[in-house]
Amino acid sequence: MTRRFLPFIAALLSLMLLSLPAFAQDEASWDKQFQAQIREWMDAIASRDPQFKQWQDAKTDVQTLGAGQHQWLVSIKKADKQVGYLVIGEAPDSTSHEKFVLLEYGVGEYILFDDAFAPKEIAAEPVYDGFASYWLITQKSDTQMVNAKTGEMYPTSFQISERAVDAFAGEKLIQNGQRLTQMRILNAAEADPFDHIGWVSQMSTTDTDVSWNQLWQQDYTSPVTLAVPIHQSQVLAPFVVGSLHLWNDQNAYVGVWDEGLRFVPYSYAHRVGRFFVNETSSPAE
Repeated sequence: MTRRFLPFIAALLSLMLLSLPAFAQDEASWDKQFQAQIREWMDAIASRDPQFKQWQDAKTDVQTLGAGQHQWLVSIKKADKQVGYLVIGEAPDSTSHEKFVLLEYGVGEYILFDDAFAPKEIAAEPVYDGFASYWLITQKSDTQMVNAKTGEMYPTSFQISERAVDAFAGEKLIQNGQRLTQMRILNAAEADPFDHIGWVSQMSTTDTDVSWNQLWQQDYTSPVTLAVPIHQSQVLAPFVVGSLHLWNDQNAYVGVWDEGLRFVPYSYAHRVGRFFVNETSSPAE
């Protein structure tokens, strides 16, 4: 190295050292804002919906979902027992003032990407995509998916679909400062969608569609089922609708029974799946 390069290197190192405090400050500010947003949403849900009462004074643990996806899984525990989770993302138009959005949340012992169901002794990447969330295992030229909720390993012939959650803009999701203003329970106890199979015969029709207003206003004597084809329709995932949440009186979320209650935006659920009611109790037109 010649002597004429030394002043340049010294100046570069000085600039790098000067930038470190600013970087650390920005990171601390982001983390403080993120943690405050987690607590705000947890308190909003727990204070409004008694099914989430265990969230009060619960502890949280955060892990990143996927590489460069700007999505995080928040595991919620109380007395060392799993009591729920949040999936948080960053809105596409986020600026220096971060705008976080709530992609999904759930209550119960079993969460998404639970370590108990994670692939063992294999490098696996968690990929969030609503009901189609999975761990991605890559070995040599083969890829395989493992269901993020149940740990079920899909055949290697299954192909990865384009992520549905990427199509939703931030305004359709819960954002900073929004409150859970209304709720409704349709089915308080966990239910199996195959206990009432009227929805199966309706799948062949094209005119069945249950709007949010019908879900919210109708009184049903039979369970409402949400049927979702995932992974390029290679799997059909049916769920019984348990509860409905309305944030700021405008942002609608649907809670379905899936080893606990899991809530997703109604706009997402309505796009990727179909709601069915037994023909004996179909909502009025």
